[in-house]
Amino acid sequence: MKISQVSLLSGRAASLLAKMLEIAPILQFAEFKLDPSSFLSFKDSDTFTSTAVRAENAAVQKDNQVPVSAAIALALYGREIGIDDVRKLDRNVGQSPAGLRLFSDRRLAGLAVKLAQEIQDHILVGTGATNQMLGLSVFVKDATSGGQTSALGFTTTELAAMNSQLSLQINTTANQDTFIETLYKKIAEVPGANAILCNANLSARLSSMAKRVGAAGESMSSFGTPVMTFNNVPIVPLPTTALLQTESDGTNSDCCSAYVLRFAEELGVALSTNSGFYFQDFENSETYPQGKARLQFFLNLAVERVDAMRRISRIRL
Repeated sequence: MKISQVSLLSGRAASLLAKMLEIAPILQFAEFKLDPSSFLSFKDSDTFTSTAVRAENAAVQKDNQVPVSAAIALALYGREIGIDDVRKLDRNVGQSPAGLRLFSDRRLAGLAVKLAQEIQDHILVGTGATNQMLGLSVFVKDATSGGQTSALGFTTTELAAMNSQLSLQINTTANQDTFIETLYKKIAEVPGANAILCNANLSARLSSMAKRVGAAGESMSSFGTPVMTFNNVPIVPLPTTALLQTESDGTNSDCCSAYVLRFAEELGVALSTNSGFYFQDFENSETYPQGKARLQFFLNLAVERVDAMRRISRIRL
């Protein structure tokens, strides 16, 4: 489900979420699934033997399965805004309730944007510790199996297989063609890929390359926002606070990564939540701002298959 489908939106909440989607585009493409605050996530770890082919009257192949689960707790993100009584009492000197409401609307909009930016960053760089959610770049590190950390039921070997160290500067046509070939391969390794995440710098370069090789296109997000595509897969440009331009390849410290994802509630990459966007308005907000309002998200990363994502690391511009 999309964020608008899992959130209880009424009154100001819908307007605030619209502002958040505009500022944090990953929220337009991410899929959300409903889970309790503490739950078990089950990785798709089916094992199969022999073949499904059989002779008439022969036994059907039986494969005994053992589920692989991981305990997950939703990370809590919230911001609260208070408006002093001095603003409320401006009504005594002619300030209309509409003016007071406009003041509170502006303050809430700023708070919503700040929260959306932090959520977007942590979807990529959240440490999974100190109360943060687990981010994609921490889930699949730029490392071999020895440098990975088992998470969400995946082994270090499985996580390492989801990362590809490109070690390439895409500043020449030949190197760009090599990058494009790699990107095609990684898209093929993620059946149903529906997002390419990259920072704004790489997004600009990728869009230029796509136009040169005839792979550029344009589509619309589920929220009606135009988006550039590479071979029909949406390119989602993110700030360098979410997708860093300071990653290292051992020699250079100006590298970045791209992520090919299949956002899906089941068997893909999703964000578990029990609330979506949770908004608590000011008391008596229809008359004037009073007391405090809260904006919150309770969420964490959920990945269910090895082929749900690929990271292409060590890209230099």
